[in-house]
Amino acid sequence: MPQSIYPMLATPIDHPFDGPEWLFEIKWDGYRAVAFIENGKLRLTSRNQNDLTGRYPELKDLPKFVKAQSVILDGEAVALDEQGRPSFSLMQQRTGFRPGGRRMAPNADVPILYYAFDLLYLNGYDLRKVYLEDRKRTLASILVTGDSLRYSDHYGEQGVALFEMARQNGLEGIVAKKRDCPYQEHRSRDWLKIKIRHQLECVIGGYTEPEGSRAYFGSIVLGLYDKEGRLIHVGQAGSGFNQTSLTEIWKLLKKLETKQSPFYGPVEALRKVHWVKPELAAEIEFAEWTHGASGSSGPKLRAPVFLGLRDDKSPKECQLEEASAEFPIPQELRTGN
Repeated sequence: MPQSIYPMLATPIDHPFDGPEWLFEIKWDGYRAVAFIENGKLRLTSRNQNDLTGRYPELKDLPKFVKAQSVILDGEAVALDEQGRPSFSLMQQRTGFRPGGRRMAPNADVPILYYAFDLLYLNGYDLRKVYLEDRKRTLASILVTGDSLRYSDHYGEQGVALFEMARQNGLEGIVAKKRDCPYQEHRSRDWLKIKIRHQLECVIGGYTEPEGSRAYFGSIVLGLYDKEGRLIHVGQAGSGFNQTSLTEIWKLLKKLETKQSPFYGPVEALRKVHWVKPELAAEIEFAEWTHGASGSSGPKLRAPVFLGLRDDKSPKECQLEEASAEFPIPQELRTGN
């Protein structure tokens, strides 16, 4: 039985597709973990070979749900939100890792479960050279769904339909895998990942100090108006700019600078914020809404990217309620609490 596995990694592509030679799975937005089970005992390791066993004590019962004496599973440790969707921001709360490299106290109240999507070893047999479709068929036959373990199912040929279903349900994306591929312990084009990104317009209410070689500003501080007409902070976008756009937007921001914050409530930022009058609207691309951690001012945009200014849209049109009709927003943000 191998004592270490370097997980097979998927190559990112931009668009979903269909194909009879492919299997399509939901992309689980959590932490990759390889599970070694032997004689009723579990050991979990990360992609970087760190031991994760003690980090997720609720997974210690995994061996009870696997009908095998010795087995190696590949899968994802996942935290589910109130709608049953995997949430990376909840995983960050659980581990205490926050965006920007910050650390907080881990929240043990966030429950974890394990989605198994591959089988690499079973009762003395190394299965890494076996076709993926056969590995998954065998995996499904030895798993018993329990409180801490789920089987990650797949769908044949219809990648575009699965991608659209994932979009409608607020999921991160999908993974396409060649039916006949062996397990390769490196990044491969036999596995492809297609992420879902959302877009909306936000109000610019400030900017942060630049860092390192960055000129003019570090990021723009973003907000949306709630039902009461209050500007609620929803995050910062520091990527998506080039030297030309940095210069042009900096000139606009300087003209709008003010000493008073336009936001209702606190603004979370790692660097000093300069406030501006909320007169500019920006098109923003992002991955999902995060969940508000204890002590935070509420959910934020995850991985926001600046796409451009919206001269055709008034900042007052950047509404939380309008955004909630397009894609899922956590209830605590939608109600303005």
